[in-house]
Amino acid sequence: MKIISWNVNSIRARVDSVMTVINKFSPDIFLLQETRVEDHAFPLEYFEDLGYNIALKGQKGRNGVAIFSKHLLEEINSDFCSEARYLEAFTGGIFVASVYVPNGQMVGAEQYFYKLDFLRDLKEKFAVFRNEAFIAGGDFNVAPYPNDAPTPEHDGIMCSDPERNLIKEIRDAGFADVLAPQGRTWWDYRRPSNFKNDIGFRLDHFYLSSKANDILKNGEVLRFARELPRPSDHAPIMCELKI
Repeated sequence: MKIISWNVNSIRARVDSVMTVINKFSPDIFLLQETRVEDHAFPLEYFEDLGYNIALKGQKGRNGVAIFSKHLLEEINSDFCSEARYLEAFTGGIFVASVYVPNGQMVGAEQYFYKLDFLRDLKEKFAVFRNEAFIAGGDFNVAPYPNDAPTPEHDGIMCSDPERNLIKEIRDAGFADVLAPQGRTWWDYRRPSNFKNDIGFRLDHFYLSSKANDILKNGEVLRFARELPRPSDHAPIMCELKI
């Protein structure tokens, strides 16, 4: 089973790119973030024609998460927060969640403390699935380790100790960060040379419960997608399970 997660930075602007990734890898499950569209305007027809069942949690002009699955989607839930930042479902014999953590703007800002609260609540949410086969994928807007940032000394937003400590608490609660060795996933649009020189952050993660990790085959960053026409600033990430 292949599972892909991608912050697409507007699904309507990135339909062709998403189709390219689907045609190349044929994922069983696709988790999307930052779709930036209300549910009624989501371009469903492209993906339903490929046989995907779809669950959406949209929001006008910002945020937005989605789950595509070739299997029946059951137990769909998006009540984690008031914004369109979390969506979960049971599909293909596992629980999955598409997660879009707030950026936080800058250390000390009001949005920064909102982000910390979001991560604390997320840890408690994941705990519900500790004994299930569960995979959460998405844009966590945290570079968990020093090597996940442009320089190990980087300590601004996405790299502050409180953010990293909360991600560590998720790992310590039994959820494996399966992409830790795989490199960066986000490169700034404003500096085109950053991608070429790999000056970026690893912000996109998968967290697997122990039951899911037991059947993990591999995980990787799909860097090629960052070079597609009109790319998202994020690359997709993929993991494969032995089911």
